[in-house]
Amino acid sequence: MKQAVCSVVAAVLAIGTGSVRGAELVWGGAPREEADMQVRALVGAAFHFKGMVEETERKFYTRQGDPISMQGAETYDQDDFETDDLFGMAGLSFSAAWPWFRLQLDSVFMNPSIEATARRDYYLTLNDSISYRGHDYDHFMIPDGEHFDAEFFGNMTELTLMLVPFSVRQDDWLEVTPSLELGIIAIGGRYEIDAGESRGITTYQYPPEEFVIGGSVKDWAGIGVPQWGGGVEVRLGAADKTHLDLQAHYLFCIYDGSTSCFTTAKHRDKDLDLDHRNLRLRAEVRFPSEKRTWSVGVQAQFIETDGTLESSETDPKKIAAAPERFDKVFAFELNTVLATVGVMF
Repeated sequence: MKQAVCSVVAAVLAIGTGSVRGAELVWGGAPREEADMQVRALVGAAFHFKGMVEETERKFYTRQGDPISMQGAETYDQDDFETDDLFGMAGLSFSAAWPWFRLQLDSVFMNPSIEATARRDYYLTLNDSISYRGHDYDHFMIPDGEHFDAEFFGNMTELTLMLVPFSVRQDDWLEVTPSLELGIIAIGGRYEIDAGESRGITTYQYPPEEFVIGGSVKDWAGIGVPQWGGGVEVRLGAADKTHLDLQAHYLFCIYDGSTSCFTTAKHRDKDLDLDHRNLRLRAEVRFPSEKRTWSVGVQAQFIETDGTLESSETDPKKIAAAPERFDKVFAFELNTVLATVGVMF
Protein backbone atom coordinates (compact mmCIF):
# COMPACT_ATOMS: atom_id res chain seq x y z
CA MET A 1 0.00 0.00 0.00
CA LYS A 2 2.90 2.41 0.72
CA GLN A 3 4.04 2.12 -2.91
CA ALA A 4 0.49 2.83 -4.09
CA VAL A 5 0.26 5.93 -1.89
CA CYS A 6 3.60 7.22 -3.17
CA SER A 7 2.49 6.68 -6.78
CA VAL A 8 -0.78 8.55 -6.20
CA VAL A 9 0.95 11.46 -4.48
CA ALA A 10 3.52 11.68 -7.27
CA ALA A 11 0.79 11.70 -9.92
CA VAL A 12 -1.17 14.40 -8.12
CA LEU A 13 1.92 16.55 -7.66
CA ALA A 14 2.74 16.13 -11.34
CA ILE A 15 -0.74 17.27 -12.32
CA GLY A 16 -0.94 20.06 -9.77
CA THR A 17 2.52 21.54 -10.36
CA GLY A 18 2.85 21.03 -14.09
CA SER A 19 2.17 24.71 -14.73
CA VAL A 20 2.18 27.34 -11.99
CA ARG A 21 2.27 30.59 -13.92
CA GLY A 22 -0.93 32.50 -13.38
CA ALA A 23 -1.99 30.21 -10.54
CA GLU A 24 -4.36 31.64 -7.93
CA LEU A 25 -4.18 30.70 -4.24
CA VAL A 26 -7.58 30.67 -2.52
CA TRP A 27 -7.50 30.41 1.28
CA GLY A 28 -10.15 28.19 2.81
CA GLY A 29 -10.59 26.28 -0.41
CA ALA A 30 -12.13 27.46 -3.64
CA PRO A 31 -15.95 27.41 -3.48
CA ARG A 32 -17.54 24.70 -5.59
CA GLU A 33 -19.10 26.39 -8.56
CA GLU A 34 -21.22 23.29 -9.40
CA ALA A 35 -22.92 22.91 -5.99
CA ASP A 36 -22.25 22.60 -2.26
CA MET A 37 -23.60 19.07 -1.77
CA GLN A 38 -23.44 15.76 -3.61
CA VAL A 39 -25.21 12.41 -3.28
CA ARG A 40 -23.89 9.29 -4.99
CA ALA A 41 -25.25 5.78 -5.43
CA LEU A 42 -22.54 3.12 -5.04
CA VAL A 43 -22.67 -0.38 -6.56
CA GLY A 44 -19.82 -2.84 -6.89
CA ALA A 45 -17.96 -5.65 -5.18
CA ALA A 46 -15.12 -6.64 -2.93
CA PHE A 47 -12.48 -8.25 -5.16
CA HIS A 48 -9.99 -9.18 -2.45
CA PHE A 49 -10.63 -10.31 1.12
CA LYS A 50 -8.15 -11.76 3.58
CA GLY A 51 -8.47 -12.46 7.29
CA MET A 52 -6.15 -14.28 9.68
CA VAL A 53 -6.08 -14.89 13.44
CA GLU A 54 -3.10 -16.71 14.96
CA GLU A 55 -3.01 -17.77 18.62
CA THR A 56 0.42 -17.19 20.18
CA GLU A 57 0.88 -17.36 23.96
CA ARG A 58 -1.42 -18.19 26.86
CA LYS A 59 -0.13 -16.68 30.10
CA PHE A 60 -1.78 -19.39 32.18
CA TYR A 61 0.29 -22.07 30.41
CA THR A 62 3.43 -19.95 30.67
CA ARG A 63 2.92 -19.54 34.42
CA GLN A 64 2.29 -23.28 34.80
CA GLY A 65 5.38 -24.14 32.77
CA ASP A 66 3.27 -26.20 30.35
CA PRO A 67 4.86 -26.02 26.86
CA ILE A 68 2.90 -29.06 25.62
CA SER A 69 -0.47 -27.34 26.11
CA MET A 70 0.96 -24.26 24.36
CA GLN A 71 1.20 -26.40 21.20
CA GLY A 72 -2.61 -26.36 21.07
CA ALA A 73 -2.55 -22.80 19.70
CA GLU A 74 -4.59 -22.53 16.52
CA THR A 75 -4.41 -20.39 13.38
CA TYR A 76 -7.55 -19.49 11.41
CA ASP A 77 -7.68 -17.78 8.03
CA GLN A 78 -10.10 -17.37 5.14
CA ASP A 79 -9.16 -20.79 3.74
CA ASP A 80 -10.54 -22.51 6.83
CA PHE A 81 -13.96 -21.06 6.02
CA GLU A 82 -13.68 -21.38 2.22
CA THR A 83 -14.52 -17.71 1.75
CA ASP A 84 -14.83 -16.21 -1.72
CA ASP A 85 -12.92 -13.01 -2.46
CA LEU A 86 -15.81 -11.65 -4.51
CA PHE A 87 -19.05 -10.46 -2.92
CA GLY A 88 -21.40 -7.63 -3.81
CA MET A 89 -21.70 -4.24 -2.10
CA ALA A 90 -24.12 -1.34 -2.53
CA GLY A 91 -24.76 1.92 -0.70
CA LEU A 92 -24.79 5.70 -0.71
CA SER A 93 -22.28 8.51 -0.38
CA PHE A 94 -22.92 12.09 0.73
CA SER A 95 -20.56 15.06 0.71
CA ALA A 96 -20.92 18.71 1.64
CA ALA A 97 -18.50 21.60 1.10
CA TRP A 98 -18.07 24.89 2.99
CA PRO A 99 -15.25 27.39 3.26
CA TRP A 100 -12.41 25.71 5.19
CA PHE A 101 -14.32 22.47 5.86
CA ARG A 102 -15.84 19.52 4.03
CA LEU A 103 -17.81 16.51 5.25
CA GLN A 104 -17.81 13.07 3.64
CA LEU A 105 -20.10 10.13 4.55
CA ASP A 106 -19.87 6.76 2.80
CA SER A 107 -22.03 3.78 3.74
CA VAL A 108 -22.19 0.41 1.95
CA PHE A 109 -24.04 -2.81 2.75
CA MET A 110 -22.81 -6.35 2.16
CA ASN A 111 -24.17 -9.86 2.58
CA PRO A 112 -21.40 -12.47 2.14
CA SER A 113 -22.24 -16.09 2.86
CA ILE A 114 -20.32 -19.37 2.82
CA GLU A 115 -20.88 -23.10 2.78
CA ALA A 116 -17.86 -24.94 4.12
CA THR A 117 -16.57 -28.12 5.70
CA ALA A 118 -14.46 -27.94 8.85
CA ARG A 119 -10.85 -28.99 8.16
CA ARG A 120 -10.27 -29.77 11.83
CA ASP A 121 -12.15 -29.18 15.07
CA TYR A 122 -13.06 -25.48 15.15
CA TYR A 123 -13.35 -24.05 18.67
CA LEU A 124 -15.14 -20.69 18.61
CA THR A 125 -15.96 -18.20 21.34
CA LEU A 126 -19.23 -16.31 20.82
CA ASN A 127 -20.57 -12.91 21.81
CA ASP A 128 -23.95 -14.62 22.20
CA SER A 129 -24.88 -17.77 24.11
CA ILE A 130 -26.04 -21.08 22.69
CA SER A 131 -28.54 -23.22 24.60
CA TYR A 132 -28.26 -26.97 25.07
CA ARG A 133 -30.46 -29.02 27.39
CA GLY A 134 -31.53 -26.05 29.46
CA HIS A 135 -28.05 -24.52 29.90
CA ASP A 136 -26.43 -21.57 28.11
CA TYR A 137 -22.86 -21.71 26.79
CA ASP A 138 -20.68 -19.13 25.05
CA HIS A 139 -18.31 -21.69 23.48
CA PHE A 140 -19.11 -23.49 20.24
CA MET A 141 -17.32 -26.39 18.46
CA ILE A 142 -17.66 -27.46 14.83
CA PRO A 143 -16.22 -30.99 14.48
CA ASP A 144 -13.66 -31.97 11.86
CA GLY A 145 -15.44 -32.86 8.60
CA GLU A 146 -18.72 -31.19 9.63
CA HIS A 147 -20.58 -29.14 7.02
CA PHE A 148 -21.67 -25.68 8.18
CA ASP A 149 -23.15 -22.49 6.77
CA ALA A 150 -22.31 -18.94 7.77
CA GLU A 151 -23.82 -15.62 6.71
CA PHE A 152 -23.11 -11.99 7.54
CA PHE A 153 -25.40 -9.07 6.75
CA GLY A 154 -23.45 -5.96 7.57
CA ASN A 155 -22.53 -2.39 6.86
CA MET A 156 -19.31 -0.44 6.50
CA THR A 157 -19.60 3.29 7.18
CA GLU A 158 -16.98 6.02 7.08
CA LEU A 159 -17.49 9.55 8.38
CA THR A 160 -14.72 12.05 7.61
CA LEU A 161 -14.32 15.73 8.44
CA MET A 162 -11.85 17.55 6.20
CA LEU A 163 -9.98 20.79 6.90
CA VAL A 164 -9.32 22.57 3.60
CA PRO A 165 -6.59 25.19 4.13
CA PHE A 166 -6.40 26.40 0.52
CA SER A 167 -6.97 25.64 -3.15
CA VAL A 168 -4.72 26.39 -6.09
CA ARG A 169 -6.36 27.39 -9.39
CA GLN A 170 -4.66 27.49 -12.76
CA ASP A 171 -6.75 29.70 -15.02
CA ASP A 172 -10.13 27.94 -15.37
CA TRP A 173 -9.00 24.42 -16.28
CA LEU A 174 -7.16 23.19 -13.16
CA GLU A 175 -7.96 23.29 -9.45
CA VAL A 176 -6.01 21.44 -6.73
CA THR A 177 -7.44 21.23 -3.19
CA PRO A 178 -5.48 19.43 -0.44
CA SER A 179 -7.09 18.52 2.89
CA LEU A 180 -6.29 17.33 6.39
CA GLU A 181 -8.75 14.66 7.49
CA LEU A 182 -10.12 13.10 10.68
CA GLY A 183 -12.82 10.46 10.87
CA ILE A 184 -13.97 7.00 11.84
CA ILE A 185 -14.60 3.75 9.99
CA ALA A 186 -17.04 1.22 11.44
CA ILE A 187 -17.98 -2.29 10.33
CA GLY A 188 -20.84 -4.15 11.96
CA GLY A 189 -23.81 -6.36 11.40
CA ARG A 190 -25.56 -9.60 12.20
CA TYR A 191 -23.94 -12.97 11.69
CA GLU A 192 -25.38 -16.48 11.69
CA ILE A 193 -23.55 -19.81 11.93
CA ASP A 194 -25.46 -23.05 11.39
CA ALA A 195 -23.72 -26.36 12.08
CA GLY A 196 -26.80 -28.56 12.41
CA GLU A 197 -28.36 -29.70 15.67
CA SER A 198 -26.54 -29.41 18.99
CA ARG A 199 -25.62 -32.93 20.02
CA GLY A 200 -23.35 -32.87 23.01
CA ILE A 201 -20.74 -31.16 25.13
CA THR A 202 -16.96 -31.46 24.89
CA THR A 203 -14.14 -29.88 26.88
CA TYR A 204 -11.12 -28.05 25.50
CA GLN A 205 -7.91 -26.62 26.94
CA TYR A 206 -6.94 -26.53 30.61
CA PRO A 207 -8.61 -25.67 32.88
CA PRO A 208 -11.36 -27.42 30.87
CA GLU A 209 -13.92 -25.20 29.14
CA GLU A 210 -17.19 -26.64 27.91
CA PHE A 211 -18.06 -26.32 24.21
CA VAL A 212 -21.39 -27.19 22.62
CA ILE A 213 -20.89 -29.58 19.68
CA GLY A 214 -22.79 -28.27 16.66
CA GLY A 215 -25.85 -26.05 16.76
CA SER A 216 -26.69 -22.63 15.37
CA VAL A 217 -26.14 -19.12 16.68
CA LYS A 218 -27.18 -15.60 15.65
CA ASP A 219 -25.72 -12.39 17.07
CA TRP A 220 -24.52 -8.86 16.36
CA ALA A 221 -20.88 -7.82 16.20
CA GLY A 222 -19.15 -4.59 15.35
CA ILE A 223 -15.92 -2.65 15.53
CA GLY A 224 -15.00 0.99 14.97
CA VAL A 225 -11.58 2.52 14.34
CA PRO A 226 -10.67 6.24 14.31
CA GLN A 227 -8.50 7.32 11.41
CA TRP A 228 -6.70 10.44 10.31
CA GLY A 229 -4.54 11.53 7.39
CA GLY A 230 -4.81 13.65 4.29
CA GLY A 231 -6.19 13.87 0.80
CA VAL A 232 -6.29 15.87 -2.38
CA GLU A 233 -8.93 16.69 -5.00
CA VAL A 234 -8.00 17.73 -8.53
CA ARG A 235 -10.44 19.22 -11.04
CA LEU A 236 -9.45 19.10 -14.71
CA GLY A 237 -11.60 21.31 -16.93
CA ALA A 238 -13.86 24.29 -16.46
CA ALA A 239 -16.41 23.86 -13.67
CA ASP A 240 -19.32 24.99 -15.87
CA LYS A 241 -18.49 22.44 -18.58
CA THR A 242 -17.98 18.69 -18.64
CA HIS A 243 -14.88 18.04 -16.54
CA LEU A 244 -12.93 15.36 -14.67
CA ASP A 245 -12.67 15.23 -10.85
CA LEU A 246 -9.95 13.09 -9.23
CA GLN A 247 -9.65 12.36 -5.51
CA ALA A 248 -7.15 10.48 -3.33
CA HIS A 249 -7.54 10.03 0.44
CA TYR A 250 -5.12 8.17 2.72
CA LEU A 251 -6.08 7.68 6.37
CA PHE A 252 -4.48 5.56 9.05
CA CYS A 253 -4.50 4.69 12.74
CA ILE A 254 -1.60 3.62 14.93
CA TYR A 255 -2.78 2.65 18.40
CA ASP A 256 -1.37 0.91 21.47
CA GLY A 257 -3.85 0.58 24.37
CA SER A 258 -7.03 -1.11 25.57
CA THR A 259 -9.58 -2.83 23.30
CA SER A 260 -12.51 -1.22 25.12
CA CYS A 261 -12.45 1.79 22.78
CA PHE A 262 -12.95 -0.26 19.62
CA THR A 263 -15.31 -3.20 19.94
CA THR A 264 -18.73 -4.25 21.17
CA ALA A 265 -17.39 -7.61 22.43
CA LYS A 266 -18.19 -8.28 26.07
CA HIS A 267 -15.06 -10.28 26.82
CA ARG A 268 -12.30 -9.04 29.10
CA ASP A 269 -10.31 -6.07 27.82
CA LYS A 270 -6.99 -6.82 26.12
CA ASP A 271 -3.92 -4.81 25.23
CA LEU A 272 -4.19 -3.87 21.56
CA ASP A 273 -1.36 -2.90 19.21
CA LEU A 274 -3.06 -1.75 15.99
CA ASP A 275 -1.79 -0.61 12.59
CA HIS A 276 -4.61 0.44 10.22
CA ARG A 277 -4.36 1.94 6.72
CA ASN A 278 -7.12 3.04 4.34
CA LEU A 279 -6.61 4.34 0.79
CA ARG A 280 -9.49 5.50 -1.40
CA LEU A 281 -9.13 6.62 -5.03
CA ARG A 282 -12.07 8.15 -6.87
CA ALA A 283 -12.50 9.45 -10.43
CA GLU A 284 -15.65 11.13 -11.75
CA VAL A 285 -16.79 12.78 -14.93
CA ARG A 286 -19.19 15.62 -14.11
CA PHE A 287 -21.85 16.98 -16.47
CA PRO A 288 -23.20 20.42 -15.48
CA SER A 289 -26.71 21.34 -16.58
CA GLU A 290 -28.95 24.34 -15.91
CA LYS A 291 -30.28 23.01 -12.59
CA ARG A 292 -28.03 20.12 -11.54
CA THR A 293 -24.60 18.66 -12.07
CA TRP A 294 -24.60 14.92 -12.73
CA SER A 295 -21.65 12.60 -12.31
CA VAL A 296 -20.55 9.07 -13.17
CA GLY A 297 -17.37 7.46 -11.99
CA VAL A 298 -15.54 4.70 -10.20
CA GLN A 299 -13.79 4.38 -6.87
CA ALA A 300 -11.31 1.84 -5.53
CA GLN A 301 -10.57 1.30 -1.84
CA PHE A 302 -7.75 -0.62 -0.14
CA ILE A 303 -8.01 -1.34 3.59
CA GLU A 304 -5.30 -3.11 5.59
CA THR A 305 -5.44 -3.69 9.35
CA ASP A 306 -3.13 -5.82 11.48
CA GLY A 307 -2.07 -6.02 15.09
CA THR A 308 -1.79 -8.04 18.27
CA LEU A 309 -4.14 -8.77 21.18
CA GLU A 310 -2.48 -9.63 24.47
CA SER A 311 -3.71 -10.25 27.99
CA SER A 312 -3.15 -7.21 30.20
CA GLU A 313 -3.10 -9.21 33.44
CA THR A 314 0.26 -9.48 35.20
CA ASP A 315 -0.72 -10.67 38.68
CA PRO A 316 0.14 -14.43 38.89
CA LYS A 317 -2.71 -15.09 41.33
CA LYS A 318 -5.29 -13.48 39.05
CA ILE A 319 -3.88 -15.32 36.02
CA ALA A 320 -4.35 -18.61 37.86
CA ALA A 321 -7.79 -17.71 39.25
CA ALA A 322 -9.29 -16.50 35.95
CA PRO A 323 -7.30 -17.97 33.02
CA GLU A 324 -7.66 -16.08 29.77
CA ARG A 325 -7.39 -17.62 26.34
CA PHE A 326 -4.46 -17.28 23.95
CA ASP A 327 -2.97 -13.96 22.92
CA LYS A 328 -3.46 -13.37 19.20
CA VAL A 329 -1.93 -11.86 16.08
CA PHE A 330 -4.46 -10.78 13.44
CA ALA A 331 -4.54 -9.37 9.91
CA PHE A 332 -7.38 -8.09 7.73
CA GLU A 333 -7.44 -6.87 4.12
CA LEU A 334 -10.39 -5.65 2.05
CA ASN A 335 -10.16 -4.23 -1.47
CA THR A 336 -13.26 -2.97 -3.27
CA VAL A 337 -14.27 -1.38 -6.57
CA LEU A 338 -17.55 0.55 -6.82
CA ALA A 339 -19.25 2.35 -9.69
CA THR A 340 -20.72 5.74 -8.73
CA VAL A 341 -23.65 7.75 -10.11
CA GLY A 342 -24.35 11.08 -8.43
CA VAL A 343 -26.04 14.44 -8.46
CA MET A 344 -24.80 17.75 -7.04
CA PHE A 345 -27.14 20.43 -5.73
